[in-house]
Amino acid sequence: MHRIPAFLICCSLGMAAMAADLSADVQVKFIALLAKSAGSPGKVACKDGNLHGELGKQGLVNDPTSKVAWATSEAEVKALKAAGKMVICGHLEWLPAGGSIAIVEEGGKPQIYLHMGNIAASSAPLSDNILKIGKRL
Repeated sequence: MHRIPAFLICCSLGMAAMAADLSADVQVKFIALLAKSAGSPGKVACKDGNLHGELGKQGLVNDPTSKVAWATSEAEVKALKAAGKMVICGHLEWLPAGGSIAIVEEGGKPQIYLHMGNIAASSAPLSDNILKIGKRL
C-alpha cells in the first residue's frame, strides 16, 4: 500500500481550496485524452448525466466496462478503484481516497494531478506523454 506524506495531503488540500471547477466541455476533452492515453480510446465509464452530452460531442461512448472512469463523488472514487479502474475526478482531495487523476482549474488553467500509486494499481497504464505533463503526488 502506498502512503502519501501528510505534508503533501495538506498542500494538495490547500491547492484544492483554490481550485475552481472546470466546464463540462473542458473536462471531457481531458477525459478523452486520458482515456486514449490509457488504452481505452472512445469509451469511459461515467454516471454523470451532465457529461453524457459532452462525451458524445468528443466521440466518447459511456461504457461501464471501460477501464477508465469518471467519478462524481468520493464514494464513487472508492468503488471504482475497488473495481480496478483508473479513476479520473475533478477534485484533488479525492486522490488519496482512490482517484488516479484529478483534473482541476488553477489560475484559470486546467491542471492534471497524478496519484502514481493509484495509477499503478489500476488496470490502465498511462502513456509517458501524460506522465510528463501531469503533476505527481
